[in-house]
Amino acid sequence: MAMLRSLLLLLIVFTMGNAEAEIAEKCPYGWTNFGVRCYKFFSQSVNWITAERNCQSLDANLVSVHNKPEHDFLLSLWPSSIICWAGGHDGEQEGQWVWSDGTAFDYTYWCSGEPNNVGVGGENCVEIITLSCKKAVFCATFYNNLHTVA
Repeated sequence: MAMLRSLLLLLIVFTMGNAEAEIAEKCPYGWTNFGVRCYKFFSQSVNWITAERNCQSLDANLVSVHNKPEHDFLLSLWPSSIICWAGGHDGEQEGQWVWSDGTAFDYTYWCSGEPNNVGVGGENCVEIITLSCKKAVFCATFYNNLHTVA
């Protein structure tokens, strides 16, 4: 997998089973609440595997997107010129897209024909580019042990 050279933002999403109001209070400092998750970007230029490992070091995964309101919220969180990794990949079986957090790859509001496998050497990971429709996904993670985050 080629190193993504432009500035990337890693988005970590924490998933919790509590009520939305309780979650907003439990999001760590610097994290943004939306629905039942807490989100945070990390400004790094890394490849997809490193991004996922960085998220996993926080007991999380790259972001998965499951509905249009979540997609729109995520797009509002960073400058339009930024490219962001998401947890979608087809590394296990070519053309069979999955989320790194294990949730269903059920989001369908992509740009026409996306995700696909176009590009030099193919595309095995999902990225979000807000200025174009190359890959409309996000780097995010799920987190169940909020108290372990410093």
